[in-house]
Amino acid sequence: MRLNAGLPVWHVSVSAWSGEKRSSQPKVCEREAVKLLRGVGGEREWWFFNPAALIGHLRVGLTEAEHAALPCGVAEHDAGESGPERKRTR
Repeated sequence: MRLNAGLPVWHVSVSAWSGEKRSSQPKVCEREAVKLLRGVGGEREWWFFNPAALIGHLRVGLTEAEHAALPCGVAEHDAGESGPERKRTR
């Protein structure tokens, strides 16, 4: 699947910890991921939580302006599992 109409995406992987134990709550990881990508990207995102690894992945599409402003070779097309496309969480 090509996310973001083929443009690269911002991507953050998050695991949340409580003491020495990882949280198994997807919403905890999602809240932190949303904070980390605040202020960048467009209006669409893709969220995926891997329950086996207890790691969440949030991808937010680069805007055309962000993509154009990056030096050549910095932004790559995304690979890996992603959740369904949805409106941006703010």
